Amino acid sequence: MKRFIINWVLFFLSLAIAAFCAYEIFAFYGNEPLNALYVVVMVLSFPVLSLLHELGHMLFGALVKIKAVPDLNKKVVFGSASCTVVPKTDKGLKGRIIFTASGGLFVNLLFIALGVVALFVPAVPVAISICVLPASFYLFALNVAPIQLDGGKTDGLVIYELIKNSDSAKVTLAVLTVQAQVLNGKKIEETDENLLFGLPVIQEDDPAFISLTELRYEYCKAKGDTEQAEKYKERLEQLKEYLN
Repeated sequence: MKRFIINWVLFFLSLAIAAFCAYEIFAFYGNEPLNALYVVVMVLSFPVLSLLHELGHMLFGALVKIKAVPDLNKKVVFGSASCTVVPKTDKGLKGRIIFTASGGLFVNLLFIALGVVALFVPAVPVAISICVLPASFYLFALNVAPIQLDGGKTDGLVIYELIKNSDSAKVTLAVLTVQAQVLNGKKIEETDENLLFGLPVIQEDDPAFISLTELRYEYCKAKGDTEQAEKYKERLEQLKEYLN
């Protein structure tokens, strides 16, 4: 219910912003038929700016040695996709993940600023405002809210959990630490056991739990513990329903 209310509130606020931008455009250019094209551009700007949001994660991630990969299977037109992160090193992970998660929000803020400037600075074409401001506001507000969306956690929720050091964040950081170590050549069976088994219990539909289960399977398999490996393999198969 909370997510439903937030979505509709943001939708109507975005419409109000779009209406104000349209009013300014008609006031500046007059009642020109071509002005209607700006409304079409505004609608098309949602997926475009959503893509730029994800590119923001990729750019910020690259700056701190984290590969951020948008999950295009979960892409929606009026929203955002989840993003898979692959750290190249396990050093300072918490701060680097927070920085990466902030990248999309930063890009949206830049376009919000551009839209506001277009509205109030005569030297900048006012038509730019309706092309970037409604979509940028919606995407920023939606992603900064600490909530769970259909496509996954918002950037705000990821950042909030990391700062709070929630159980989900602890598992996420442990999973990413192991993945980074393996990526750098460490055998999974040489991984600190506490990183895989000394963790708090979290919801089974949490992506971190699914990744943890897979790592536990790989660890037990590499250790030669066939019985435990099979148990984690079966559990992993059951968890696949959350990936659809």
